[in-house]
Amino acid sequence: MLIKGYDVGPLVPGESLLLHPGFWSNYLLAMGSDGGCAERPVPEWFGEDGADADALSEVLFDPEHWPVFRVPAEDGPGA
Repeated sequence: MLIKGYDVGPLVPGESLLLHPGFWSNYLLAMGSDGGCAERPVPEWFGEDGADADALSEVLFDPEHWPVFRVPAEDGPGA
């Protein structure tokens, strides 16, 4: 399902991905791989399995479906 009002790219709701094994290691590995660490970061640092992280990275970086993470706000539409 594409998100209505965002016809520029193939944006899809991504909130459900937050609960999948491998999501946080994908997110945190990107932040930690800037070269400031002596070791190469691995998913196991975050308590996740490397296979789960690899499988979810296929979903997160799919050029046909770009996950969007909406944050609701109490007094408005959110971000």
